[in-house]
Amino acid sequence: MSARRRPEVRMPEVVEAAVARQIALPRVSVALCVYNGERWLKAQLDSLVAQRDVQLEIIVVDDCSTDRSRDILRWYARRDSRIQLHENPTNLGHLRSFEKCMALCTSPLIAPCDQDDIWHPRKLAILAEAIGDSDMAYCDSAYIDEAGRPLNRRISDDLGPMHAGHDALRYAFQNTVSGHAMLVRRRVLDKAPPFPKELYHDWWLAICAASGNGVTYVDEPLVQFRRHVDAASPLGKDDSTKHKALPGKCTRNRKWLEQLDYMMQAIGSTDWPAAEHARDWHSALRSSLISDYRGLLKLSWRDRASVPPWNAGFGWLRAVRFYARLRRKVNRARREPALTTPLFGA
Repeated sequence: MSARRRPEVRMPEVVEAAVARQIALPRVSVALCVYNGERWLKAQLDSLVAQRDVQLEIIVVDDCSTDRSRDILRWYARRDSRIQLHENPTNLGHLRSFEKCMALCTSPLIAPCDQDDIWHPRKLAILAEAIGDSDMAYCDSAYIDEAGRPLNRRISDDLGPMHAGHDALRYAFQNTVSGHAMLVRRRVLDKAPPFPKELYHDWWLAICAASGNGVTYVDEPLVQFRRHVDAASPLGKDDSTKHKALPGKCTRNRKWLEQLDYMMQAIGSTDWPAAEHARDWHSALRSSLISDYRGLLKLSWRDRASVPPWNAGFGWLRAVRFYARLRRKVNRARREPALTTPLFGA
């Protein structure tokens, strides 16, 4: 007697369709670093767990907070399995904590996150749709005040034209990508760590992405970017608040030039397409110390498509303006008090 054949058990079609949709959703890791962020942390976390149309992983690194941040994070982590909390035994600082946090992410797409903003529910989904073959996508952000009230202004209003494409030098001269607004491919991190210690992580990642498959810009404010006295970024602050956040104002020209020189050294040490041009800029900046400005003039003209201001119209006008700005910066930096070393460490 033959064995009776069991009837095939199939999931209802509506369940199959739901499972297929879930599998097809992009996998995204959020990299959230926290330090004494209790005041606005809940609002940020609520906007993260509310993200739609992505398979979400939330990696959180607390960098030895002394307020109630860890209690808040533990509460959320107990209630949402997508949240993985890591508590630093010692304070690593902003840069190294972000480096650690992104290294812990397992998804092919990673979104760095601040502790005090509010994200649009489809921010990650929109950027994941927009990234295409690029290495990075980023969006605009709308300023809000400490109480969450809109300030009716965007980051793009302060930064001017927002960059896209493959021109790494553009990002070196003026970065328009903020970490809280970016979605970056995991493979970019293979080029990025260790982050150069003198550069913001978002700035360096933007240059890495532009040096690879490029950057895509989404002209939508998908983040409510909170401005307050203790915010790390000076973007969107009024002058009095901005100067509080940037001590050593009397050395700002020196710092600007040294950061540009450091950036060109970092790019010049790679095998990226912009490396040779970056080494030329490093050499020209050093020559300007002995009042030899010929290199700066030559490079401002050669790279006129890359130098700011990009709203200046013709390329030759941008070159002239940028060269004049560099000369002013060098001359002013010479008159500024030295910190611990001469300009450029010379």
